[in-house]
Amino acid sequence: MFKNRPKSHIILIIIFLVILITGSIFTMKVSNNVMEIASSVSRNMKNTMDPKAPDPGKTQSENLVIPSTSKKVIIGSYLERVEDLNVKESSWSYEFYLWFKWKSSEIDFLGKRDKNHKNELPFSIINGDVIKCDIVNQYYDSVNNIEYIQYFVKAKNTQFFDVSLYPIDKHDLIIPIEHKWLDKNQLYFQPDTIDSKVSSRVMVNGYEKSNDIKVIEKTHAYKSARGNPKFSSGYKVDFSQFRMAIRIYKGGLSVILKLFLILYIAVLVTFIAPFSTDPSRYTTGALFTTAGANYILASKLPATNFYSLAEIINTLCVVIIIIMMGLLAVLPSVIFKDGIIDTFEKRMNRLINLTMFSFFLLINSLLIYIGITYS
Repeated sequence: MFKNRPKSHIILIIIFLVILITGSIFTMKVSNNVMEIASSVSRNMKNTMDPKAPDPGKTQSENLVIPSTSKKVIIGSYLERVEDLNVKESSWSYEFYLWFKWKSSEIDFLGKRDKNHKNELPFSIINGDVIKCDIVNQYYDSVNNIEYIQYFVKAKNTQFFDVSLYPIDKHDLIIPIEHKWLDKNQLYFQPDTIDSKVSSRVMVNGYEKSNDIKVIEKTHAYKSARGNPKFSSGYKVDFSQFRMAIRIYKGGLSVILKLFLILYIAVLVTFIAPFSTDPSRYTTGALFTTAGANYILASKLPATNFYSLAEIINTLCVVIIIIMMGLLAVLPSVIFKDGIIDTFEKRMNRLINLTMFSFFLLINSLLIYIGITYS
């Protein structure tokens, strides 16, 4: 293959083979990586709203069976407004109606007979703060021994938003409610699946919302005695938690193109650069464009220790531009070293550039396809 060939031919063949082999291996690895990320995101979201699955990375409950001593409390909610969603700060604030129904002869839900909790708000929002809470309605049905109370609540939650697939990410906005002092041995929540809904007026900037909601009861475990001398150091207690989730998501290809259009143009300019008299001007401009795009992207995402889909695409574009800058510096010196450019050198030069462009298109297409399909 290399016998009797000029040195320039051998160098060009080696460059081509290195690009071909490295590009093929990188394409497979990055595609598999994004596929694993997308699968993990979907699996974690499913488990979070699965009553029988442990929450990802959280303490697993001891028992999913409702204790015989536990009393039923019906709970429901109606999401009225999403006031703010801040993915970067991992928080969202909202207003909703919350109601409870129970048999007062079975359980002291409001703590009227408990001197430690009398006149205290009986529920808490896990990983959240109740900013404002007003009683809207309250009555007692003496015939059926049913007590009912309805609140209007304004709250703010701290919630981890997995941005691994940004900008085609999806999230479940979850309202998690627990009783403050009655654990699952005393109380369990039965979701009101009929009247728990989301107002049609609810809008989330930058996202579309699903028409369906999900309401579940899930056991939430606490692995701590919280310093109480009545319990041992290995004490573990389960609470019944009500969760209502509304799914929000972003569109597919249009969102990708909107975010990366300038970046893609910068890469295309790099591939056009060899046809100009001063390629360095184009490649340098393209590199600065990718740096600006990366800065804008970083301002939208929370600080994480992993690469999101958007960051992978952005990094890919940077790498492509840097490799092209290297090739534009190396190839001419190889080809014109003897002052002559022959047909083989012309063909190999075009083939190397075409291979780089093909890998750019292939990898981007695969990443976008995997992200959209698995999300």
